[in-house]
Amino acid sequence: MTKFAKATEAKYHEGYIRFNWKHEGEDRSFEISDEALIQAFGARDATATELLEAFERGREQISLAVEQSLNTPTDGVTELGSGDFAQDNARHQGDSYEKM
Repeated sequence: MTKFAKATEAKYHEGYIRFNWKHEGEDRSFEISDEALIQAFGARDATATELLEAFERGREQISLAVEQSLNTPTDGVTELGSGDFAQDNARHQGDSYEKM
């Protein structure tokens, strides 16, 4: 398990990664769908290994999305999807077109 995954206690569940985030003494739970990890961070499939590796690659963008969501009240798990990383998707797609 990678450093970011260990720090956030990230775990694979059926089709998503669930992780925890500490903020002002409070633990918050988050989930990122396999779709988001495939689209935004390059997971090749929805296996645990691929999703956790993509989770590690996306640590900066994931951290930013989490920080932006902390002011939103929740009684449970906060779900992060591909839309939470849309700007990053556009930037990566633009990069790949420029290299062609």
